Amino acid sequence: MTYAVYRRGAASRPHITHDNGFLDKFARRAPTTSDRMQYAQWRAKLEAGEAIQGVPLVPHNALPDALAAYRHFLDGSGTDRQFSYERYAANDPSGQVTLQSAILEAMNAAYDVHTLNYPGIDGSFSFTGSAIACGGTNGYFPYPKTENWQKAIGAHQIWISGDVVAKWNATKNAADFEVTFTIHAEDRYNFNPGAKDIATGIPDDANGVFEITGLAKQYMNYSTLTRHATWTGKPPAAFSVSMVPWLRQRQPSDNRRVRNVL
Repeated sequence: MTYAVYRRGAASRPHITHDNGFLDKFARRAPTTSDRMQYAQWRAKLEAGEAIQGVPLVPHNALPDALAAYRHFLDGSGTDRQFSYERYAANDPSGQVTLQSAILEAMNAAYDVHTLNYPGIDGSFSFTGSAIACGGTNGYFPYPKTENWQKAIGAHQIWISGDVVAKWNATKNAADFEVTFTIHAEDRYNFNPGAKDIATGIPDDANGVFEITGLAKQYMNYSTLTRHATWTGKPPAAFSVSMVPWLRQRQPSDNRRVRNVL
């Protein structure tokens, strides 16, 4: 089974709706002197947080992706930002679960589209799917486990597309599949009324005011991850996966300290 709905065709972003955080509830207004002072305090906290990254035994010392995302928010440009889903899949237990689930999702999508359109024969085609929410009640696509990724992306959306070559294997009465698929991930980085940080308990109101006053701006995070899989017949048969990066994924380039980007 699949969790999304798939069709034959080129990769096409499905309809995905993101909330606007505090801007869904409060009207924009000009910042006050108090707002600017709070903003300066949070920028100082960001600098302090970056300074302690990698320092042993210090709390919150492994947040390179979270701090880079927060810096982009405070910088106030509101421009789209690319992050590394490879790092999420490699370094967060929930990211690892999501990747394994997405591999099986792509395999089942390829199998279903082939079975529907090319029963008992060869077929070469592309497929694209609807969105999958990561971070809700579906344990196969869970909420990030680590503080770093809870802060960097939290709940987010993915969709999967792929290119398939299926060769009918008469001996096995099944197709030999080869698929190159891509996970497209996206998230709107903002803060939400009534919410609070999981690790620290700090209310989102502390930063939501910056969205209202324009001192900081929400923005879109985007990333992709690509894998290649081969198998025979209906998943989950034995399969192999390639296109896995063999080099360690570097930390975000928008961190300000050299050791935080290596």
